[in-house]
Amino acid sequence: MKAYRIYAPRTVKLDEMDALPVGEKCVKLKNLMCGISSLDVAVYEGRVKAECPIIPVRQSVGFVSEVGASVAALQRGKRVVTYPQASCHNCKACKESRFFDCEKPVMFGINEDGYLSDFSVVSEDDVYIIPDRIKDEEAVFIENVARALNALAKMNVEKGDQIVIMGATVDGIIMAQVAMYYQAVPIVVDMRADMLALAQKAGVYFIVDAVNDDVCKKILSLTGGRMADSCAYFVNSGLPLQSACDYTATHGRIAVIGNAGDAAASCNVGDLLRKDLDLFTVVDCGKHYPSAINLLANHTVLVDSLIEGVVSFDEVPQMFEKLSDSDDIAPLKTLVKL
Repeated sequence: MKAYRIYAPRTVKLDEMDALPVGEKCVKLKNLMCGISSLDVAVYEGRVKAECPIIPVRQSVGFVSEVGASVAALQRGKRVVTYPQASCHNCKACKESRFFDCEKPVMFGINEDGYLSDFSVVSEDDVYIIPDRIKDEEAVFIENVARALNALAKMNVEKGDQIVIMGATVDGIIMAQVAMYYQAVPIVVDMRADMLALAQKAGVYFIVDAVNDDVCKKILSLTGGRMADSCAYFVNSGLPLQSACDYTATHGRIAVIGNAGDAAASCNVGDLLRKDLDLFTVVDCGKHYPSAINLLANHTVLVDSLIEGVVSFDEVPQMFEKLSDSDDIAPLKTLVKL
């Protein structure tokens, strides 16, 4: 088995490893394509502590090449997408069968080997069958779509609600499309004209240029003078979290979305109290993978314009070095074809 492993900050090596045994409730995958996230780059740079040496990457699509003795729902040849984490089965939530609320989840690519290898062995619970209508290049975005669904559910976004999305990032543009599917009204704010143009290409009607527009004044106009019902703040947007308080109406909701590898953000707690705002974080997908697969299969969410490029397996070291040296705070997604 060939696998890339991160040994130390900015040190990734291709290793020849022994073939992995397939447990009775596990499947072996022939990985076809991986998606590189900002968290993977953070692990490579050492900004996120991982149990090195470790195989990075949690977003992968592949086909089942072997099944364990007790696996009945999956057959060889089925094309599947991987779930980015696994439940510990030992915490209070897991013992109450609330596996998506696991207190100590196994994070693939951080404290458990990920998928940047030609083959992987995973539990049958950590893969989902995907239809032929979803291309490999689209399937690696399923986590992004599922996280958007999780955030919208936590914010209780309803038909007709106006939601400010702070960051025309990959996740922000995907969230805007999902919000429109549920007939909410997204208002996307960003500093980068090129990313706002991609948001418009994806069908977003209301965009705000944080460099050239008076953002509060424009949002006030678009919301009929009351500001937005809710605000989705993406930590890797480069925008100040404090502004989320300004853009959100009294008694509104703010979701802070990101991971430990993103830049730190802060806000004035007094503003949260003054406007009686609900503030919470979103880092995972919850139970929304099946719904995310349906949205991609029905072409409700379009992701082709969010791909920076596709590199070969041999180009992985150069890819990580390039992404690490980039000044782009929230790049498009790079894919690895295996």
